Amino acid sequence: MQPISAMPAATMPDRPMPVIWTARQRGSKETALDSETAITLACHLSLVFTTARDWYGLAMGLAERGFGLKFEGARLVLTSDATGQSLCTCGSLGHSFASLLARLGKPVVLAETGQLITRPAR
Repeated sequence: MQPISAMPAATMPDRPMPVIWTARQRGSKETALDSETAITLACHLSLVFTTARDWYGLAMGLAERGFGLKFEGARLVLTSDATGQSLCTCGSLGHSFASLLARLGKPVVLAETGQLITRPAR
């Protein structure tokens, strides 16, 4: 199977067009994405966030779409696997850490990097 970036857009009707993610630094309450890209991203990932049964399922669903999660301080942020850049907080996509914590339980986090350590549910 070809990587998504190598496929023609016509063969990916349910996926947003690829964009170059920004490396611009965010303030403490802002997203680094323009509003149109943030809305497209929120729509593209909404089902992954809402159907995840645990942190592992959430991480795997995001990874299938080229994204990851990590903590920056107390904020849970979405990262681009392609660039390694932090894109925005999960809260700015409509899925706050508090709501995810209530639904999925406490995540396991690697202290040095803030990366989530995911394991399949037992």
